[in-house]
Amino acid sequence: MEPQRGDAAEQLLVWEPGTGSGSNDAGAAAACLCPAALAASSPAASSLFPRQALEQEMLRRADVQMQQGGGGGGSGDRRRERRMKNRESAARSRARRFAYVNELEKEVSLLHAEIDELRKLCQELKAAAAEAPAPAKRAPRRLQRASSAPF
Repeated sequence: MEPQRGDAAEQLLVWEPGTGSGSNDAGAAAACLCPAALAASSPAASSLFPRQALEQEMLRRADVQMQQGGGGGGSGDRRRERRMKNRESAARSRARRFAYVNELEKEVSLLHAEIDELRKLCQELKAAAAEAPAPAKRAPRRLQRASSAPF
């Protein structure tokens, strides 16, 4: 099975079984939306997460299609713009959540390190207290009357 170029306006791949010629067509790889092809086609996409790279490529293709005049009507353009904004917002939300989770993981690791230090200090203090000589016992105090008022 080998990817074949579809219609130039759609820039989609058509997979036809039994057409495996074994050639490496760079144009077909660029039209593919798989993460490996995206990473090979642009070095900037390889630094992103695979899903983000895919979304960026889809947004880029949607922009190209809009510039070519794809679609027929004003409502379709508004819908497409709303979808693109929604995708961008979702990507920003995922990035914020990822950063927040990373911060929490860092804080957890710092707190675990602090707990380990405090446990070591506690053990050292217990060992020092066990080695110290016991204090001498004092004589028990006696209760004595005190005058409450001068006479």
